[in-house]
Amino acid sequence: MRNHSRPSRIIQPRYKRWQRVLSMGLMAYMTAALLMIPAAARSTYVIHDGGDVIVHTTFSRNVRQVLREAGVELGHSDTYTTREEGNQLELTVQRRQSIRVWADDQLHIVETFGETVGEVLDALGIVLGPEDRVSEPLTAATATGMTVVITRVTREQITTEEVVPAEEQVYLNTVLRPGEETVLQQGSDGSKRVTTEIVYEDGQEVSRAVVQETVLVPATERIVIRGAEAASMPADAEGDAILTAGGEVLEYEYVIDGMATAYNCPGYVGHTASGTVAEVGKVAVDPRVIPLGTKLYIVSQDGQYVYGYCIAEDTGGLIKGNKVDLYFDTWDECIQFGYRPVTIYVLE
Repeated sequence: MRNHSRPSRIIQPRYKRWQRVLSMGLMAYMTAALLMIPAAARSTYVIHDGGDVIVHTTFSRNVRQVLREAGVELGHSDTYTTREEGNQLELTVQRRQSIRVWADDQLHIVETFGETVGEVLDALGIVLGPEDRVSEPLTAATATGMTVVITRVTREQITTEEVVPAEEQVYLNTVLRPGEETVLQQGSDGSKRVTTEIVYEDGQEVSRAVVQETVLVPATERIVIRGAEAASMPADAEGDAILTAGGEVLEYEYVIDGMATAYNCPGYVGHTASGTVAEVGKVAVDPRVIPLGTKLYIVSQDGQYVYGYCIAEDTGGLIKGNKVDLYFDTWDECIQFGYRPVTIYVLE
């Protein structure tokens, strides 16, 4: 009789089935829970570290841990600020910096955390004047190694009285001997009030400029007649003017075609009707035609004499109408000149 054996069947206890079902259910629950947790707890940080911007997503709410996760190391004195912007957290790292501030001959070593230059100056109590200069913009953020220089700018106005020297004008003629001179008008210095503005930078003068001048006493021109070996007749200049042999441009009001005689005072010092000493350059006129004190320029129409620049300061009983009497140093010169037609330029 053949013995047939059957494979044995292992019968698991019923409680193990329930254990397996329970385990699978628990795993499904935990999986669902884990899938929901990140959506609820994960945060995104935007980290500003100087010029770097780092975006980091994490479950952590500890800022220092967040920075470490993002690879940002804080120094011993570094700090940070946080700000919530929508669904993001803005995190700004503030690194300790050392800058130098020169102001009013003092050096300040300042520790900052990225404040602006203006904020640092306010903290130091440095008040800027309206024209003071700062080497860096007040709105610029500070940075390690920065040097800020304050230049104090001040202005001062001073008022002084100054002498205005009399100018000298020399005219040539052929009446005086070469090199000989006669002063027709002594001239005198004038004065003026001058206001000058001085600019200082840190107490040192850097510029000055005249801002106002007021004439107190006008200067009077010194007029000199000088003899020359030859003096050419004046040439016409632009407008109502003549160009003299000495290169002066003289403007005139009108021209008189007249006659001239000559006179002198032999053996004594004569005086003119104006009270001045009679000398070359002083001429006698009819004051009804040419007022005393009038400046003239006279040449003979034959071109032999350039009596030149002169002043109407004398009168004479025979000097009537367009006639003038010219002073010469010697009687011989008067005889040589005689009586001849002249052109009289009445100067302005």
